[in-house]
Amino acid sequence: MIRKILSTTAARLLIASANLGIVWLAARTLGAEGMGTISLFILGISIVQMISAMVGGSALVYLVPRYPVVQLLLPSWLWAVFVSLSGSYLLCLFGLIPGELTPALAAVSLLQSLFSINQNIQLGQEKVLQYNIAAVLQTVTVLITLIILFEIFRQQTIQSYITALFISYSLGILLSFTGITRGKERVKRWNPELFREIFRFGGYLQAASFMQLFNYRLSYYIIEKYFDRATLGVFSIGVQISESVWIISKSIALVQYARISNSKDSLYTRNLTLGFIKFTALFTTLIAGILLMLPSEFFVLIFQSDFSNVNKVILSLSAGIIAVAVSLMFSHYFSGSGKPWHNTVSSGIGLIFTFILGFTLIPAMGITGAGITASVSYTAGMTYQLLIFKKVAECKWQDFLIKKEDIMQVADILRGRT
Repeated sequence: MIRKILSTTAARLLIASANLGIVWLAARTLGAEGMGTISLFILGISIVQMISAMVGGSALVYLVPRYPVVQLLLPSWLWAVFVSLSGSYLLCLFGLIPGELTPALAAVSLLQSLFSINQNIQLGQEKVLQYNIAAVLQTVTVLITLIILFEIFRQQTIQSYITALFISYSLGILLSFTGITRGKERVKRWNPELFREIFRFGGYLQAASFMQLFNYRLSYYIIEKYFDRATLGVFSIGVQISESVWIISKSIALVQYARISNSKDSLYTRNLTLGFIKFTALFTTLIAGILLMLPSEFFVLIFQSDFSNVNKVILSLSAGIIAVAVSLMFSHYFSGSGKPWHNTVSSGIGLIFTFILGFTLIPAMGITGAGITASVSYTAGMTYQLLIFKKVAECKWQDFLIKKEDIMQVADILRGRT
């Protein structure tokens, strides 16, 4: 278990490093306006992928050990094709993506959906190493392709970025097939009852994720509506830098989820979660503080003059970034304890604040208002989880105070000693 966790953590660090390289290269080459367009394109892919995941998402991880792989792949692929084509058209129809990018969005969305389906099959078969290798190589391929297109062929356009995504997901699909084990028994390829079960189970799981996506990214559309794509590009860079702080908390959450899911001791899971909350809050606050110390000149040096206001985005987002890091601990506690509906409610509360404040603060304050909106939204959702956790786990407020033994306990777990 620890080996799998370490390999996943290492993979996430590699992916995060490659993503930062992609952001740096694209921002310096395409400028703030180009990054704004790319942000809308990536958000469109995320929306399509979220709907596609109702059938081909994490529900497959649960269903793979219970059904033949071929019966899971066929409905997942068919659903992915339908959603990618119809979803891209609808996003264009409602003006949520640039019209000229609709065919590219449909193609890349389909490739990403197929890649995600294969990866979920791999996870269901516990092919964690193959899963991580495919994920890392897909991201690294984007970076390498961009370097070739931008620097060698001098094709410094948004289309080059899309081409890099197309190539990387095509390669990712081929690689992800290597980890899928197909049973040799002869079975029907189409199982209508299974399709309904996938849709029902996956729909339940995706409800919270869908609300959380809009909770994280609704501000993108509001910024473009009231300002321009250059402003959106600056905000998106600030968001990606700020959210990179979550790498460690997400890795810790993976350890926490595995431990809680395999434990029947409620006192142990409570104390474990409390220790992770304190460790995560302390570590995330430290890293966020370092980011806040970076002057605007630093971001101009890294990303060019278009991005001189990135530090304002990071400042306004900082409280929310810490709140989300802590929220991850609560979310995995509730999921591992069989109470995932609290995460859905938390996402819904955050989304309400995003709607109310987004259309109030963003038009008046720009990217700073967007950051404040996100911070309030994230904090509101986390506060709900905190109150529910305190009640369910029967905690006292003094239990949330940081103690030396809490940090030592978490460090021992992460080192695999307990």
